[in-house]
Amino acid sequence: MEGVPSVTEILINLEAVSDLIADAIIKKVMPVKDDISENQAKKAYGDRWIRKMKKYGLAKESHIGGRIIYSRTHLDALRIAEREHAKLFYRGREIKRHK
Repeated sequence: MEGVPSVTEILINLEAVSDLIADAIIKKVMPVKDDISENQAKKAYGDRWIRKMKKYGLAKESHIGGRIIYSRTHLDALRIAEREHAKLFYRGREIKRHK
């Protein structure tokens, strides 16, 4: 059926959500563990991706002692949201093409 996610897609989404929940719990219990410097973020997520997220105002940054700090949980959530958006966009184009 068109537009209905497969069992595999649902499983992947559930795993992603459970990872985000676990990360959020860690952030609440040990907030320092969630902090990542700008250089670490660029190494982990890619310089280009970080710049793109900043350009669109999606990457939330904090300034601590002259350093730019990001939240790993937030960046992970952004990455997952971006992936889901791309899937929905592609799926929408496929449905229009088959009509």
